[in-house]
Amino acid sequence: MNEIMTVYVAGFYWLGITDLGHDGTFTYYSSGLHIAGTFENWDVNEPNNENGVEHCTEIWKLNGLWNDVDCMLKRANAICECDGVNGEPHMRTFDGRPYTFQGEGWYYLFKDCTENPHFEVTTKFEPREDSTPDNVKTRTIAINVTVGNQYAIIDGLDVTTGRTGGQVTDAKVITIQEEEKNIELHFTSKNTTFTLNWTLRKHELDVSYSGSFYNGKLCGLMGNADGDTRNDFQKPDGSIAKDVNDFGESWKLTEKKYD
Repeated sequence: MNEIMTVYVAGFYWLGITDLGHDGTFTYYSSGLHIAGTFENWDVNEPNNENGVEHCTEIWKLNGLWNDVDCMLKRANAICECDGVNGEPHMRTFDGRPYTFQGEGWYYLFKDCTENPHFEVTTKFEPREDSTPDNVKTRTIAINVTVGNQYAIIDGLDVTTGRTGGQVTDAKVITIQEEEKNIELHFTSKNTTFTLNWTLRKHELDVSYSGSFYNGKLCGLMGNADGDTRNDFQKPDGSIAKDVNDFGESWKLTEKKYD
């Protein structure tokens, strides 16, 4: 903060600190780690959660004091810290909330959470070569996509597609394109097209969709896609997770369905 104040210009500056989903306990927005025990600089009588809607944090005075503020208020600049990659996979929900989660095993990346679900996408994380017990770093090594009775399993450059049970009558809904060490997968459900682009060399997975039917009807590590980042850390039971690990582990597959 001392370094920030040397270049500070009077105004409102958003900080990546919030108590969304855990009222009164402020954590870093990207990692979910508690700020308690680290640097804090609250103004007198702050945070006060005025009108019950103040769950984000801003710098608001010349001396760099902090104030809690409505997350939907659009008046601030932002102060960010860029310190390089400190672990993967770095995640970003459909609504744009970034976070870092170091899970191991199979997890629901996103899936149809309507009353009659039609698809699910799961991914497997495992430790990277440079991971240590004190500094765990994981990466995506496999993806499974199931749409109706059709499936695709991508394990590195090994791609397996097929159908489960019954006579083949449905048109192919999962399409895959391979180019060197890049795999692009598309599938469509309810007039909504989902695209997964996996760059194997960097273990980077980009996910996007076009269409509006599934807005607010998805769930998993990528959130519910309802346009509100404040409820992105929703667990299978509908409750909001207390931190990143609680959220991530709630979407772990209890059975190793694809190993």
